[in-house]
Amino acid sequence: MTPDMSKWLTVRRLLGLGIALLAGALAIVVAHNIRAGAPEKVVSGLPSNIDLALKKINYTETRNGVKQWTLKADSAAHVANDGTTRVENIHMVFYAQGELGDVILTARRGQLLTNPKEVRVAGDVVVTSSKGYTLYTQHLHFDQTTNMIETDDPVRLVSERMVVNGKGMKMNVRQHQLTLSADVDATIAGEQDGGKTK
Repeated sequence: MTPDMSKWLTVRRLLGLGIALLAGALAIVVAHNIRAGAPEKVVSGLPSNIDLALKKINYTETRNGVKQWTLKADSAAHVANDGTTRVENIHMVFYAQGELGDVILTARRGQLLTNPKEVRVAGDVVVTSSKGYTLYTQHLHFDQTTNMIETDDPVRLVSERMVVNGKGMKMNVRQHQLTLSADVDATIAGEQDGGKTK
């Protein structure tokens, strides 16, 4: 083996070792921050130009040690150029105050934004309340600072004895306070006049 060939093999070995160490360090950063529980911490531990994809995420937001909401998704992809994290097949639980019970939200896809802290979901959005009603729409926006979910889209609210259609909705997920904005049309089971009111 010539000296030049020996030198080339040594450089190649060192380069391979450097790549392996870099990959190991990156894995440690990601693993450490996933254990810490916050997607934005995982993202902040990486260089700003790195895209990141994760499978089967489970994130819980807490405030003063109290769980506020949990988000589970089949996948999450952080896009470096616009700073958003896109999630697929979403299941969220909002933990209510006292004995009101939790609010559950499902949707086909969504986006997590860290500044301000918001979640936007779309596609077959279903919101189920422990008070016995289910709401259907196509888009919702959750603002963590106000605990409000809202939409300007048409909504359909279904309970055991009533179906209400309207356009636009706001709901405080911690207090179960819901307001429909416009074009409200309700059908109540058992009403003698056919059960339809506006």
